[in-house]
Amino acid sequence: MAGGQEAISAAISSAAANGQRTLTVLAAGNNTITIPTLPAPTGCVIILNSANTSIVTFKGVGGDTGFVIGKTGFVVLTWDATAVPASFILSSVATQTGLTTEVIFF
Repeated sequence: MAGGQEAISAAISSAAANGQRTLTVLAAGNNTITIPTLPAPTGCVIILNSANTSIVTFKGVGGDTGFVIGKTGFVVLTWDATAVPASFILSSVATQTGLTTEVIFF
């Protein structure tokens, strides 16, 4: 495609097919996202609000440096079904008043 863009098509599937969703308005600083336990998910999609203007960082734990996932868009994370983390952190530079971040577990 022109401009260095490439269209992709992907399907996400899981034998566990959790399907649970977490909706949250991120506060400034660390926001803990608890991962559902039953059925144990094998990953998630984090969908940042399209109107967000604050940098969001993904962290495994609070003291972690983490990595920036952006202001808008989405991120797909996967993990081993036998080593599901209990939670992760989305750290926001500022409170995202009225803007919902969605996490869909699969």
